[in-house]
Amino acid sequence: MEQTTKKSVCVDEIIFDGQTEQGVELDYVLPDYCPDIFKVLSCTLTPNIVSYNVSGDFRLNIDGIVYIKVLYLAENSENVQCIDQRYTYSKTVDMNRGGITATNPVVTLQMKSDYCSCRAVSPRRIDVRGAVSCRIKVSDSAEYALPELPDNLQIRTSETVCCGKTLFAQKQLNIREEIDTGASGIAFIMQCSAVPKVTDLRVIADKAVLKGTVTINALYGTPDREHPENSGAANTEKMTADIPISAILDIDGITSEHQSFPEIYIMNCELIPKPDSGILSCELLAECRVRAQTEDTLSIVTDLYSTEYETEYTSNLLKIAVEPRTISQNITVHTDMATDKGEIRSVWDAASELKNAACRPDENGNLLLTGQLCVTVYGINTDGVPFYCDKQEPVEQTIAAENVTPDMLVDFTANVIDTGFSIKPDGNLDITSTINFEAVLHNITPIEAINTVTVHEDQPKQKSDEFALRICFTGDKADCWNIAKRYNTTVKAIMEENNIENCDESLSGMIVIPTV
Repeated sequence: MEQTTKKSVCVDEIIFDGQTEQGVELDYVLPDYCPDIFKVLSCTLTPNIVSYNVSGDFRLNIDGIVYIKVLYLAENSENVQCIDQRYTYSKTVDMNRGGITATNPVVTLQMKSDYCSCRAVSPRRIDVRGAVSCRIKVSDSAEYALPELPDNLQIRTSETVCCGKTLFAQKQLNIREEIDTGASGIAFIMQCSAVPKVTDLRVIADKAVLKGTVTINALYGTPDREHPENSGAANTEKMTADIPISAILDIDGITSEHQSFPEIYIMNCELIPKPDSGILSCELLAECRVRAQTEDTLSIVTDLYSTEYETEYTSNLLKIAVEPRTISQNITVHTDMATDKGEIRSVWDAASELKNAACRPDENGNLLLTGQLCVTVYGINTDGVPFYCDKQEPVEQTIAAENVTPDMLVDFTANVIDTGFSIKPDGNLDITSTINFEAVLHNITPIEAINTVTVHEDQPKQKSDEFALRICFTGDKADCWNIAKRYNTTVKAIMEENNIENCDESLSGMIVIPTV
């Protein structure tokens, strides 16, 4: 007879980890009011997410937008001109590999620009080619069956403290805010970033109240007030503003005893200057997330047998997450950059981005963060000519953490929250990037758990009535369970006959084995 399942253990699993790419092409002709192109300073692609959803057949539908920004100089002019365009696209990713399904999938998307090239086909026309990609990671809390065992079986159990079922909720917020920069006018935005930060989380009656801020940093050009007939930006200024954010998320079953992990993810950010003013209209699409876990104690059957009948069973290797904990740390990375743009008069702004970030335990018991740091700098040389330069270099940073194991599960985010610069005596730039690293760590305990059991009551075990006791000489790794299973007796009988108090201790020497 095969037993049905009535109990289960929850295990968080990565059910999809992949990437999708999108090519970007733009053939653009300047409008009549724009001056001719003499020199292209920079061309950047900034990919964002407008919306996404997972359909019933486990397909991910993404609506994306790529902000294309080209900065150039006109002939005999030091004013910076800007071309702003949008490239929208939709993508569908089939995540149903191997028939995997998910009841409450947690989707994490990481957008990045892969490459970008721009050339002036003529003084009035540019050709942009590039590609962006999206890293897709989907996890879900899977339930594995634990069988309800029939009576009169000898069972071996393992008491395990593990994470219970993960509770998860998310909410998307559209935020519109006007930012007064104090400037007399804004020609265009040269570059911007949005850095989220969670400041508070409270749990009240099956709800999680999340509060935070989004820090907006921007470099913008100001019109040429001395020569209003000239278009473009004669000067640049920087601004920083904090936008508050809050959300109430419904999470059935969450209590103050749960360990909660909040997160704010910026899907889209756009700054739009208002004409003839110093006001920026900021449009944010943010996703607030909260995961919650609590620890449970489970008694998992790892081995069994019957002293009366032949028995068969199957088992699964469960990788159970234990000891959930968080780590938060700011990491400083220095980059030496040579501009080859002549002697620098001033730097307008420096920005950096960490791409292809990965984190894993290293051989020394720490965490190793790797990735590609992309640094960009805008400035002006001593001849008064604006310049742009960029650099990419690999990053390897060791992060100290306690109780790190080789098979540890690391769920992390790593975002650049600040970029500073200084001009060195040799004319090079020292760029200082501050990366905020936050991670949820789980140690992994592998357990071979019984899945199904079949007792063959039509196949009784053969027993001998010639003796009531046996004597065996054990090796160094024998214990009561292994001896009892081998000789078809019970652990209790062996312990009583040999005055053994701890059934898990290693035995050696002569052991008396009673027959049952």
